[in-house]
Amino acid sequence: MGLFGYLVLGALMYLVGFMTHQKILKKHRQGSEQLTVSHPVLLQCLAVCFVIMLAVSALIGRFVLGHTGFDWAFIGVNSLVATVVFYFGANPDTTKMRMPD
Repeated sequence: MGLFGYLVLGALMYLVGFMTHQKILKKHRQGSEQLTVSHPVLLQCLAVCFVIMLAVSALIGRFVLGHTGFDWAFIGVNSLVATVVFYFGANPDTTKMRMPD
């Protein structure tokens, strides 16, 4: 995967994380404070994202990149990085966000 592929994947993961924030996590926040990483609902979302990305990364490696077997280093690192990008989308710092009127 080249730079453009990683940019698209990162943008999609951030968008999915932000939509998860809007639909699921927003009701669990107390005011405008951030959820901690150890919050149970956020942990479940991160775990689901990591597991899904394991499968997606395996498919990307196998069919898009043409790896003959499973490249476990690629799958693990790609899933971890995608989960971190998902976390930043799912848990934005809303105290510093100034929405336009």
